[in-house]
Amino acid sequence: MLSALLGLLALGGCALGSGRGAPLPALPPPPPQCISTHNGDCLSAPAFASAAEELAGDYRQDAGFEIQWGLGAIGAHRAYAHVDLLRGPDAAPGAGVTIGVIDSGIDPDHPSFANKTLHRGFLFGAGEETGESWSHGTAVASIAAGARTTDPNASFGVAWGADLAVWAIPLGEADQVYDPIPLEALARADAGFSSLFSQVFAWRDEGRDLDILNLSFGYDGLIDGYSEVDLRASFSETIATLAQTGTADKTILVWAAGNANNDVCRAGVPNCVNGQVNAVSVGVLPGLVARIEELQGHSVAVVALGPDGSAITDFSNRCGIAAPFCIAAPGEDVRLAWFGPREDEIGIRGYAVGRGTSFAAPMVSGGLAVMKQLFRGQLSNEELVSRLFLTADRTGIYADRATYGNGRMDLGAATSPVGVLEVPLATGALTTANATLDSTGLHLGAAFGDGLFDALGDREIMALDAFGAPFWHELDRFAATNDGPSLSARLRTFLGPAAAADSASGPGIPGSFVRPLPAAGRGHLALAEGAVVLTSTRQAGVSAAAFATGALRPGMRAAGAALSWRPGDFPVSFQAGWISEPETMLGSIGRGAFGALSADTAYAGFAGGLAAGGWRLGANGEFGMAVPAAHGGMIREISSLATSAFAVHATRGFGRAGSLSLSLSQPLRVESGWASLAAPTARTKRGEVLLRPLRTGLAPDERQLDFAARWSRTLPLGELRLGVVWSRRPGHRDGLGPDLALLSGWRWVF
Repeated sequence: MLSALLGLLALGGCALGSGRGAPLPALPPPPPQCISTHNGDCLSAPAFASAAEELAGDYRQDAGFEIQWGLGAIGAHRAYAHVDLLRGPDAAPGAGVTIGVIDSGIDPDHPSFANKTLHRGFLFGAGEETGESWSHGTAVASIAAGARTTDPNASFGVAWGADLAVWAIPLGEADQVYDPIPLEALARADAGFSSLFSQVFAWRDEGRDLDILNLSFGYDGLIDGYSEVDLRASFSETIATLAQTGTADKTILVWAAGNANNDVCRAGVPNCVNGQVNAVSVGVLPGLVARIEELQGHSVAVVALGPDGSAITDFSNRCGIAAPFCIAAPGEDVRLAWFGPREDEIGIRGYAVGRGTSFAAPMVSGGLAVMKQLFRGQLSNEELVSRLFLTADRTGIYADRATYGNGRMDLGAATSPVGVLEVPLATGALTTANATLDSTGLHLGAAFGDGLFDALGDREIMALDAFGAPFWHELDRFAATNDGPSLSARLRTFLGPAAAADSASGPGIPGSFVRPLPAAGRGHLALAEGAVVLTSTRQAGVSAAAFATGALRPGMRAAGAALSWRPGDFPVSFQAGWISEPETMLGSIGRGAFGALSADTAYAGFAGGLAAGGWRLGANGEFGMAVPAAHGGMIREISSLATSAFAVHATRGFGRAGSLSLSLSQPLRVESGWASLAAPTARTKRGEVLLRPLRTGLAPDERQLDFAARWSRTLPLGELRLGVVWSRRPGHRDGLGPDLALLSGWRWVF
């Protein structure tokens, strides 16, 4: 028997369909992937990039940004946009991070440090900055972490939300003639330098954070002129202290590379060419990292860029043999806080511009603080340094490694995901098997309602980029609920051999031949809709069927068997069945970090009816038990799931006027069961993944009830059907209002 169908459905509008039935359900697309912002918005990658670009443009127009050309050169506006979107507009860049500075001291009353937590220390007899001479330390600190003020003449620091810890030491004036420090003098200074750093690290070791230490001072002399053997012999105590052996997370040492290039020099001095220094490498102190292995990983040398094309300045040392540990940042015409004499007055506070690698180094120190904040302190300091180098701009002139080392600092790139984001699925090292974030999704079958979905709310999932940096997303963004049968499924049921209003939830498959499983009502067989069925002829009230979807529903395969028994003239029949879902769990599909799902479900039910007062009354119900399994994902354990479905209905004929059917039904629903998940939410500085456990019930809080009415009338050329379905809590979900569907169709058989 072939059926031709024509149907019209309306749900806040109308749609017209025709043919021999709508397409079978296909594998649902994964939930749309997105980046979760601080306010709960879920933005696609293009939308996030667009929002970040808009915010970055706003920062570029800020007076304090415009006045400091170096902020734009290092992509700080992009980093600020990332902090704004991911941490919130009130999360000032660098907040919660302390930048240390060893320098001449600091003027604590300068407006650049208003309302900022500031620790001060004084070493080797250094005193307060009096303003009688220019405060080099005040300038350096303002570039790294100066506050964001309303003064139109004031720039703000790269990490304006960071705190400061400043240690004052006596600093001498730079000589006019380049004179490399001899090893004997370096040896005499060794104990003092070691003591200096020991006191700073002791402050840190008392339980304080000191992730970054800016060092904008040094000696004449290029690292090329000092061998490892000589340095270890002459500077051993300082080297041992800077190595920070035994410290779990070593403080990052950010050194100014030196300003020796083109300095006046005497004939015979190494690297002196025609009376000027050719500074082919960084100075001796920032260059220690190139000679001493135990300093590598937490030491950075910074050369200075100029604003004209952002090429290296004429005064800056080049990276040279320290190239693997060197980076370039703005260091000329840099806006800074001024405290010192001006026009015969002392103690003047204001703003000025300066030049020197002394001012390039705090650009990097501030950038590292922003990175530390954005990644919630979960990257080790050595990883921050590695990321700083790996994300630097190496295009164009910055590909010259001997000059620029790793390239120009790019804070925007350093705070953006690199490569494919992956979700780690186990504790331990980051190298364990992962799932890509783009492939991750959970499409919940309608039987689960929003029970599991709600449990995922306010939970995060961590994904790691190609360099192991964490980025966080709201877990429920990767799950999608099901609103119940689609309009096309309702049409198939409405125009099928037995309308939904008076169909039993049992097998209901007559005959003894192979055919597609028709619309299977709202019970367990709906999990195998469209399957090819082999049925047996009813014998002694017993009929059996075997079915399988095969390739008809790729990715949602189902197979099983059903048995129906009606004892004699007894008005009630009994059904039982078994359904195997090798790739789904009650219609739910897991991907990526959610792993693969499967289930075997056994069910039993009844269907019966009686006549009363011209009406045909009926009821049917099913109760099942699913044994699910989860493989290779965050879902670690799932209990057995109790399920149910039922319907009560009444039908009355009115002769030539047709017949009327009324029904109340509940589609397949999970009644009890639980799942245990372990979602990656953090990582340690040692690179270990931390999983947050979650155990939640899987039964929805709500119950979908469908009230349906259908009128049908047989005519010479077929049957006309009109119907209405009103659904309470569609999809067993609380968030959806009532749903009303109007259906009409014409069915004829030939």
